[in-house]
Amino acid sequence: MTGLPDLEGWAVFARVAESGSFAAAARSLGLSAPTVSKIMGRLEHRLGTTLFQRSARHLSLTAEGAECLERARRILSEGEGLEAELREGTATPRGLIRLAAPMTFGREVLGPALPGFLERYPDITLDMNLDDGVVDLLAGRFEAAVRITSGLLRPAVSGQAFLLCRSVTRFVCSEQFRARLGEVENPEDLAGQPGLLYANAPVPDFLRLKHEDGRQASVRLKGRVTANSGDMLLPAIRAGLGIALLPEFMLRPDLESGRVVEVLPGWTGAELSVWFIVTGCGATRTQMSARLRVLLAYLERVLGEIVSQDYSAGQEKTR
Repeated sequence: MTGLPDLEGWAVFARVAESGSFAAAARSLGLSAPTVSKIMGRLEHRLGTTLFQRSARHLSLTAEGAECLERARRILSEGEGLEAELREGTATPRGLIRLAAPMTFGREVLGPALPGFLERYPDITLDMNLDDGVVDLLAGRFEAAVRITSGLLRPAVSGQAFLLCRSVTRFVCSEQFRARLGEVENPEDLAGQPGLLYANAPVPDFLRLKHEDGRQASVRLKGRVTANSGDMLLPAIRAGLGIALLPEFMLRPDLESGRVVEVLPGWTGAELSVWFIVTGCGATRTQMSARLRVLLAYLERVLGEIVSQDYSAGQEKTR
């Protein structure tokens, strides 16, 4: 005998008692009559007593069966109710989503985008954690996360990753710092200049660049400020303390306002991929809860419009 109760047996027992026969219970359960009889025999053997008095034409409860019936009905009702609630929750977008995301991306992109999502789905609530470090999603009980990687590299997580959009990094400084640089035609002209460096990059002071015509180059800066958050670097850029290579989605407001300017137009740093992570092994769209499916679809559409748009093309439109 196992340590677990025979919940299937008790549910079938309740249905047989309600139906009045093994055959009627079998039809309501989508089982064969021999299968129902086998389940009841297993339960009675486990209990060491009979629950039904059987004859060729009649089925009735024994005293022990009558004593157990009400609690067996509750087991059946609770199981049916639980499954109905879960099916409804899977089909209807509602409930809490615990979402982890990088600090700056969360503030600059997700923050403005998510109110529209919450207005569209009023039965969904969000609990967001913004952190530029690598968050342990399972330990933190996060259902989903947004992660950013270089190129098309998939993030190393336990779960499924869906590509939301792609962006680039751009070389920028203040207008005053750019004036002090003088003529700059190639990345090599910037070697040794003060750098405002992102600490989570593989080699923060060594920057690889690619030109729109396919040329590639690299440059090593002299670190002036190093931080693990782009938010910490933006004030230093505006103050004219050096050059930085940062994601376009972070820089767009400052570029459009003129608070920072692009160095070496036509050259960009690493291409970035923004991923939506669903925790749990083997998760697919069809296996997700409705709330996660609609969040993924919304972010795919909205971030594709916001993040992936080309800054220089946008500048052309505004001239």
